[in-house]
Amino acid sequence: MSALIARFQTELLRQRDRWVLWIPAALGLGVGGYFSLRVEPLLWTGLAALGFLVVILSTFYKNKAAVLLWLPFLLIALGFTAAQWRTRSVDAPVLEHKSRTLLLRGRVAAVDDLPKGFRFVLDHVQYEADKYLPQDPMPSAVRVTSKMKTPPPVVGDLVQVKAVLLPLSPPVEPGAYDFQRKAFFEGLGATGYALSRVETIIHPDNSSFFFASLRHYIREHIEARIADKDAAAVTAGILIGESKAISDGAWDNIRLAGLAHLLSIAGLHTGVVTGWLFFLVRWLLAAIPYIALRYPVKKISAGVSIIGAVFYLYLVNFFLPAERAVIMVCVVMAAIIMDRDPFSLRLLAFAATLILLLRPESLVGGSFQMSFAAVAVLISFYEGTREWWERLYQDKRWFMKISLFILASMATTGAATLGTAPYSLFHFLRVPIISGFIANLIAVPIVVVVTLPVGIVSCFLMPFGLDAVPLEIVGWSVTAILKVAETVAHWPYAAYHTNSWPLSLLLLITAGGLWTCIWRGHIRWLGLLPIVAGAVMIPLTPRADILVAESGNLFAVRGLNDSLLLSPGRADSFTRQSWIEREGGRGYDEWPEDSVPQTGAPVSCDADACLYGSGGHLVSFVKNYTALAQDCGSADIVISGLYIDPDSCRGPRLLLDKSVFRYQGAHALYLGKDGAITVRTVAAERGDRPWTGPSRF
Repeated sequence: MSALIARFQTELLRQRDRWVLWIPAALGLGVGGYFSLRVEPLLWTGLAALGFLVVILSTFYKNKAAVLLWLPFLLIALGFTAAQWRTRSVDAPVLEHKSRTLLLRGRVAAVDDLPKGFRFVLDHVQYEADKYLPQDPMPSAVRVTSKMKTPPPVVGDLVQVKAVLLPLSPPVEPGAYDFQRKAFFEGLGATGYALSRVETIIHPDNSSFFFASLRHYIREHIEARIADKDAAAVTAGILIGESKAISDGAWDNIRLAGLAHLLSIAGLHTGVVTGWLFFLVRWLLAAIPYIALRYPVKKISAGVSIIGAVFYLYLVNFFLPAERAVIMVCVVMAAIIMDRDPFSLRLLAFAATLILLLRPESLVGGSFQMSFAAVAVLISFYEGTREWWERLYQDKRWFMKISLFILASMATTGAATLGTAPYSLFHFLRVPIISGFIANLIAVPIVVVVTLPVGIVSCFLMPFGLDAVPLEIVGWSVTAILKVAETVAHWPYAAYHTNSWPLSLLLLITAGGLWTCIWRGHIRWLGLLPIVAGAVMIPLTPRADILVAESGNLFAVRGLNDSLLLSPGRADSFTRQSWIEREGGRGYDEWPEDSVPQTGAPVSCDADACLYGSGGHLVSFVKNYTALAQDCGSADIVISGLYIDPDSCRGPRLLLDKSVFRYQGAHALYLGKDGAITVRTVAAERGDRPWTGPSRF
């Protein structure tokens, strides 16, 4: 044992330069502070702890042992304080209840085309003074959807519109996507729908909205040159990140084929844009002998690429994934300028640290996790196989070069898929297997070689009216991508689906992944143990037997064939669709409305209530008060969207009524065969957060 410990210490010292990844890991622990209950006192607590630790490190800065001991705590305090500061800086009023019809006046901050209508964000919103407002203060930024067949407003315009505002939607079930959190950090206080045309009051000089006007200009040219609406929308999504106009059918194919990442401006897009710019500038400068012999052409190209990356970030409207990608690209180019290795875990750690300090909330998002997991896995994979690839590359025959390119594409796709699989399963409950691998193997090279570079060239040619041919080529490439998505989306065994599973398993898998990526040599394979352990435990996670929507008007139960059975009707259509999507194609149906149960549907209904039996439990879904007297005496669990006095229904072991759902949100119930009843709620999962609203939870 002592020999093993000594060898471990030797390896730790030998590879100490790679353990810089623990810095963002420590910051990530500190970011947990933004899960805190309220901001104000904890912000000052974080600042005090940070100051205390800075004093300690300043006192013992010459003692390496003391520095190594206290530095992780300093980083945790720094991450905690950064998260608290970020939460406080974006804190703004949020709508608590649905409003009446209101006349809104505000400046258009963003516009998205939809398959039917458009959606726009208003900031600096003013409300008509003679109307009763649901609260004071009202949100200063809202997002409104219009289904009217009218031209959308232009970013920067001062407009007015009659609309009904709605509170931000909480998760549809415990552990589901939290739109409230996302909207909170984007500064949104409400959503809504328009009841009138959007009237432009003032159309100012949009020179201050240059990039918004440029996006609008590019999108108009794309729509004019590419006839197919879906192909035009996908092209706009790939080039400038505006893909909301894609039809539902095309989007479903893209999502099921594992190609949705192509429409999110991130590392692939930024890397291709800056990569082509880097090699183009370098090629042009190297072609001029006077410059090539006197100036560092490679470093100049890297500097130009940084400028191009920042310009592209402004063009795509500062999408969070794009921000991360640009930071990483700038770090890589800066490393080239400083004659450092641009592809290393140290630079990845630096980029992650910078992002966690600027946008701490991104840590819990799937985009951040998948991006850095993919890059870390790819760096480690190619570090470990570099010599093998170099030996293959020495073969000068052209067909070997082509074979090597295909092999590298397959290896990259496979490694990135494996690296992102746990996070895809955790956030989206599915990971593409056959379809994702094949679709990405075909679509990504098309995007890298044709769609993005030719699309960028067409953007430069638009002012001269010479963009028709390039955009036609881009349209062909995008049509091919859509055809690939349509072909593979519904293949058997195209994807692996799972139920929601606990965060602790994701942390276990992440720890194993970090160990495997950081270490060199045989010791790195010890990281596979927690990865395998977590992967084995994921499918063992129990699935909810009963789901209840926040309104209490929509229920779902687990059928005999493990499919999801939903209560009939049109109530909570968004929640209904979200539950179906989270089933991952495992089957769903509506339970019968009459008293005769259907095959695979252990539910019987009458006009007043529905009864469901599972694991020795009898559950009653009460629709009318007339059923209370009987069902409260016979059922183990009574669930209803009505307000029920607990004193009038003492028989059941568990009573859930509208008042419970109002304050605790959606419910998920797990019925054990031993009689145990486990209840998960949205309120318990999230706690009292700044984005949940003062009237909720």
